Amino acid sequence: MTEEQTTEQPNIAIQDIAFLIQIVEVCSTRGAFRAEELSSVGAVYNKVKAFIDANTPPAPVAEENTTEGTE
Repeated sequence: MTEEQTTEQPNIAIQDIAFLIQIVEVCSTRGAFRAEELSSVGAVYNKVKAFIDANTPPAPVAEENTTEGTE
């Protein structure tokens, strides 16, 4: 008898990628990168940031209550 095994496919969301940006920022602030690594880290950071910006929906604009004062 064979059992069917279901395996979950890896899933990554935009928020997961945004966390990577935060990790790079923290590491950079703490001096985790050597000087010769900074251009490579910066290039990847810029590409990932651009991807996040392009794939994150804009925040909803709050509508003001226009019925106020029209009694």
